[in-house]
Amino acid sequence: MAGQALLGAAFGVLLDRLTSKEIINFFRGRKHDDSLLKKLKLKLLGLNKVLNDAEDKQITNQAVKDWLDELKDAIYHAEDLVYEIATAVLRCKVEAKYQSGPNQVPPLISSSSFTILFDDEIDSKLERMIDILEDFTKEKDVLGLKEVAGQN
Repeated sequence: MAGQALLGAAFGVLLDRLTSKEIINFFRGRKHDDSLLKKLKLKLLGLNKVLNDAEDKQITNQAVKDWLDELKDAIYHAEDLVYEIATAVLRCKVEAKYQSGPNQVPPLISSSSFTILFDDEIDSKLERMIDILEDFTKEKDVLGLKEVAGQN
């Protein structure tokens, strides 16, 4: 049970990070399609709503317990992805600050090269994560998990 409380907290932290102004502005500032962030957020919100029901059912249903264990792993991977995006946001801020200064140091990889590589890689990772969470959404329906009133 404590593990699922942590999972609920992980959902909250992840959703907060996804909706941070820095990440949203980074995507919009790069003329990047932020619809992937929105899709990821919606998948997370939907899954978060069935956590209480899954907690209750895991005691008597091994398939639900396995589903929760796999979901926990997926959420940790999603956290890693959001952390990677936040790190890129910070990197761009630092590079912008030092490129405007008199003692600028040339980066090991140009910002434009980094941005192109980063954008393609992040889009791909976001799409994969959305697909994974969609699988969890489908499986929750097969397992008969329901939204619990009052669950965020």
